Amino acid sequence: MKRLMSHVGPPLRALRAVLGNRPMTRMQLAFLLFNVAEPAMWIGVLLLAFDLGGTPAVGFVTLLCLVPSGVLAPVAAALGDRYSRERVVRAGYLAQGLTTGVLAIAMALGAAPWVVYALAVIASIPYTTGRPNHHAIVPSLATTPEEVAASNSVSALVEGIGYILGALAATVLATVGPGAIVGVAAVACVIAALLTIGVHARVTPGDEGDFHPWTLATDAIQGMATLVRSRGPRMLVAISGALAIGSGAVGVLLVPLAIDRLGLGDAGVGLLGTMQSIGLFVGAGISVGFATRRRLSLGIVAASITFLLGTAGLGLAATTAVALIGAVVYGAGITLLDVLGRTLLQRTTDDEVLTRVFGAVEALWLLGYAAGAAIAPPLQHLAGLDSAFVLMGAIVLVVALIALPALRAIDATAVVPQRQLDLLLRVPFFAPLPRPELERTAHQLDRLPVTAGAEVIRQGDVGDRFYVVDAGAFTVEVDGERIETIGEGGFFGEIALLHDVPRTATVRAEVAGAVWALDREEFLATVTGLPQAQRAAHEVSAERLRAQPS
Repeated sequence: MKRLMSHVGPPLRALRAVLGNRPMTRMQLAFLLFNVAEPAMWIGVLLLAFDLGGTPAVGFVTLLCLVPSGVLAPVAAALGDRYSRERVVRAGYLAQGLTTGVLAIAMALGAAPWVVYALAVIASIPYTTGRPNHHAIVPSLATTPEEVAASNSVSALVEGIGYILGALAATVLATVGPGAIVGVAAVACVIAALLTIGVHARVTPGDEGDFHPWTLATDAIQGMATLVRSRGPRMLVAISGALAIGSGAVGVLLVPLAIDRLGLGDAGVGLLGTMQSIGLFVGAGISVGFATRRRLSLGIVAASITFLLGTAGLGLAATTAVALIGAVVYGAGITLLDVLGRTLLQRTTDDEVLTRVFGAVEALWLLGYAAGAAIAPPLQHLAGLDSAFVLMGAIVLVVALIALPALRAIDATAVVPQRQLDLLLRVPFFAPLPRPELERTAHQLDRLPVTAGAEVIRQGDVGDRFYVVDAGAFTVEVDGERIETIGEGGFFGEIALLHDVPRTATVRAEVAGAVWALDREEFLATVTGLPQAQRAAHEVSAERLRAQPS
């Protein structure tokens, strides 16, 4: 029991700290309501579209809503870097609540279809601000490195629970009408906006005066160009695109499956959505074990097979029980493919353009989903409902198999440098970093052998690198006076880099050894990119400066 608690105790303490962090808790509750609202809003709109025009109307409305959102997704994701993040998050939730509320009123009053569809397009756009800006602000609300990791886990848990609750709400309210479902989504978003009042991020936004639409357009183009040039990322995006198209088609096909074949009525659409959300939640848990592995190519193929099994289960379902199981498997396949694909993309993409690349991926996902929704009605007409489901799953698997050689090449070049990672985790200001960021930093380290008596840095010189000791013992001297000895896992050189001053000490090797060196630019970009890491670095440097003789 003691051994078990030694492993479970620290995460539980971190989780309690997150829940005891009032601003963090309020943001997580707001995010929960956002994830309740999003599926509820979509289910309500698609149900109304199906009532008005059947499967073709569902595909048309999905395409109509997602194309503008896909085009604007990179812009929405970038706003948090240009303006105060808490203001962007609050404005996003409020915009979602107001536009969704107007849509709900129009649906309840029986407005003309073109009016409802136009309002649905407007309402869908603010939802693109939800996830990227939440994930950008939450780390800045944490007070310790442990809270950063715990907050990410809580966000994932909240997202899964929110989707399940949103789909359940749609199921319960389906008998009242689609307008009632969308109305609940609007109320949830407004409450989410109110919860963010008084929350302040500990980060400084970019210069708002530098904001230009052309700058954002250039960033988006550069991210897209990066995806096109490199074969590895290009194949990952091909899988993501196939997944988006398949998911978009399945999202439309679920409506006739629930209503026409299974005879479950409007509530059946919400029920299948609930089971899909449970599958997303299950897949997220399974992905934790996969995403930390060094080689992920076969895992992506396995996830593609899972996706195919889910779509086949839905397409061939003659009973409600089989359809529900298929929906769970289908949802798990989506999450597994998304997590593993993003992890590989993080490992193989230059950090300088990573944000822009993910903005491009987000846009491609939405546009691919819209394309899948558009082809679903004619595909159902030509091939039948059964074959349409199976074909969408098979396309994803075929693309994954075609991409397998490229994925194996990524695995070969993206092997995690475990020794460097272990050493970086001992450094207080690197420990808070997310795993992908740590891996990228570890790849940037250069190993330098050092002979006995050699100076690694000299007091008064310009600082150009940060060092972590790999082997040996190194003496720290200030004005010729010995201060301390640093051994394996120790580090030095951060003071000159953080404060832009000459070296404050001389460090020389007592015996032959080796150090890992990180260039100044990489060090500063990594440490200053996360508030907890920056605070920890300044605390360490201040403590060391106090320990030096005056």
